[in-house]
Amino acid sequence: MAALRAQKTEPGNDVTDPESSRQTIVEAFTSQWRDDLLSSLKHMNAYAFERFCQELITQMGVEFEPSDADKKARDGGIDGLGYIRTEDFRTQKVVIQAKRWQGSVPGPEISNFRGVISDKGADYGIFITTSSFTSDAKKRAHGTAGRPITLIDGEGIADLVAKYELHVQPVTTYVLSDYYEQE
Repeated sequence: MAALRAQKTEPGNDVTDPESSRQTIVEAFTSQWRDDLLSSLKHMNAYAFERFCQELITQMGVEFEPSDADKKARDGGIDGLGYIRTEDFRTQKVVIQAKRWQGSVPGPEISNFRGVISDKGADYGIFITTSSFTSDAKKRAHGTAGRPITLIDGEGIADLVAKYELHVQPVTTYVLSDYYEQE
């Protein structure tokens, strides 16, 4: 098989590298499910998306108050209020904001959210979007003024869904080794 990888058929036509082909197929499948996930999330109603975000954040260790998890979509800059219990005596209050956006989330949205975090007396915030964040938004989130804000964009959502296997099923496949290509 190694000889086939280096061999050429006719000038300008390389023999296909099976390992490269496998990698291309894996990348295509990976890209496809991620695209499908983000498309589905963008088409959810606001309440369903907020519930999804709460489920995802719960997988990461945040506990939501039962009454908060049942609330319908609302305005006011908060889509979830939860707690992380890091030690027996330490609890951190977390505010969640979930946005299904078509364009990038701008900096002023982060500044507004920072105000909500302060108003709610939270230790930090998590801002989740199906799209991305502008560079200004990232600067405002990571700035030293106020409480910290974690940003999770569409790609980050897909990474976390895969990590926690939230409403997805991993698929195992087998690739034949060079052994089967013996002549």
